[in-house]
Amino acid sequence: MKFSFFGAKKKKDKSFLVLDIGTEAVKVLFSRKGTDGKIIILGAATQYFERYGVFDGRDFENDVIKKSISKAIERVYQSFVLSSRGAEIKKLDFKKLPIFVSLSPNILKGRIIWQFFKREKTTRLKISKDEEKNIYQQCFRKSQKEISQQFNKEFGILPKDIEWITLRVLDAKIDGYSVPKLQGYEGEDLRFKILVAFLPKYYFENIKRIFKDLQLNIFKIAHIAENLPILSEDKAGDAIFLDVGGQITQIFLVKAGILQQINEFEIGGRTFSQKLSETLGLDEESARVLKERYANKLLSPESEKRIKEIFSEEKRIW
Repeated sequence: MKFSFFGAKKKKDKSFLVLDIGTEAVKVLFSRKGTDGKIIILGAATQYFERYGVFDGRDFENDVIKKSISKAIERVYQSFVLSSRGAEIKKLDFKKLPIFVSLSPNILKGRIIWQFFKREKTTRLKISKDEEKNIYQQCFRKSQKEISQQFNKEFGILPKDIEWITLRVLDAKIDGYSVPKLQGYEGEDLRFKILVAFLPKYYFENIKRIFKDLQLNIFKIAHIAENLPILSEDKAGDAIFLDVGGQITQIFLVKAGILQQINEFEIGGRTFSQKLSETLGLDEESARVLKERYANKLLSPESEKRIKEIFSEEKRIW
């Protein structure tokens, strides 16, 4: 995974946090960019919400989320202190570190959209920098309009209530040929594949308020699709990426190194915890711990067989 927000000439500390606010937990990575450009993971922590489904209702349950964020960051901090780097950590103020924030896919949506643009037939000049900028702006505006109409029809969200996080061209073709950029090329028929990430403004404002209250610095809110490894390297290969969350599983289809489609369905890890809870009469936290022990092959053969039987229907549906 590559990030480009650190300039090569800067000599400041290049530490940062990656914080994922999901449907049942907050996950934190404490990372640093090395001199070779690679990302080094220095610490990690997961903090489950005290009660589940904090995104289920209309209210964004700020207090629950704040508490989980604080605990997760504190756990990362303490683990780093105990890793014999105490002297180094004292010089580092976690509250001043830039933070990449990822949100649950039922809040932060990602979509792939095609856009087409036709230049005037009389145009024989190469595309200039200004024309390139104008073409992209028109395509982005059309993408926003199409998605706004779709989500207004499906969820009743008005265009003015959408916050646009990412508008990124994944692939550009001129007269059928892929090009790394438009500037300097001739041609009439342009085709673009665009990654769009967005969320309701209500949630966006609440996220900003939460981080402001915690005195934490959001560097960027990012969709997971922006940092798929295949998108950061040379375009090659086909792949399917799965992100299994607490309540939602996301699917990313990549062909020839280019992201083709994003989709999701509402079955995740919590489904299996709930099944154990219902079948064995456990509270949900105990069921989750049992599920994790099963996944890590820490149970006896008899217990493993029993849980496998309990999970059989959920696995088939998933």
